[in-house]
Amino acid sequence: SGCFAPLYELVPLIEPARRVRELHLTLIRNENAYYCCVAQLMACMALPLPTAPVIYLAGDSHSLSPGWRTVQSRGQRFLISPVLVTGLKVWHLRDESDFFPKANFHAAVKSIPDGANVIFAFGEIDCREGLLVAVERGRYTDLQEGIETVIQIYVSSMRELVKRRKFKILVHPVPPVLPQTQATVSKFNAALKARLEREDMLYYLDFYDGLLTEDGSFNSAYALDGTHMHPSYLELLADVLPPLEA
Repeated sequence: SGCFAPLYELVPLIEPARRVRELHLTLIRNENAYYCCVAQLMACMALPLPTAPVIYLAGDSHSLSPGWRTVQSRGQRFLISPVLVTGLKVWHLRDESDFFPKANFHAAVKSIPDGANVIFAFGEIDCREGLLVAVERGRYTDLQEGIETVIQIYVSSMRELVKRRKFKILVHPVPPVLPQTQATVSKFNAALKARLEREDMLYYLDFYDGLLTEDGSFNSAYALDGTHMHPSYLELLADVLPPLEA
């Protein structure tokens, strides 16, 4: 359920030391990035957490922004409980993979109760550092083939969880936070939406266009730190939630 009260005391103690060191250039740069993200999110988190039915949100670092926030849909309030899987590409979920993020994914998913409402929010790392590199290395003839391959892995993994764990799975679009990857993200989300429209077990949360301005760039109103979205974007997510059992 989270233990947040000590964080408000820890952040002021850590900041004086962190500010005078270039931790983003060290071996703990990832830990520093997570800390900075959490510290910013704490500034807009209301405590104590409300008692409400839970929607789990499994994702990479983008699961932190919506974590422990509430969404109101169809007269029902839900609390989003984050299930963090660091560094996972969808590509890691293929059957033959034995890379540690896959084991981390399965360990994290075990913490979710059978029959739960679960939002899956993966694919950003594939769009940022996986797909284009794979095309350059000749694994795929073009980006579209790579996207279709990764989405098939994603869908197969989620379908298996629906059958085995009875999850109601909702699929989060990849956030378009980085200008350098936005073209890839847009193609990925378009293909993901089209694929999920053919699925009866999975539901695409179709709010991607709401994250964009008229010229197709990311709306800075939903920006947090240049890498993640601000929790305010949940207003868009709430508008497209299907009926859920509490």
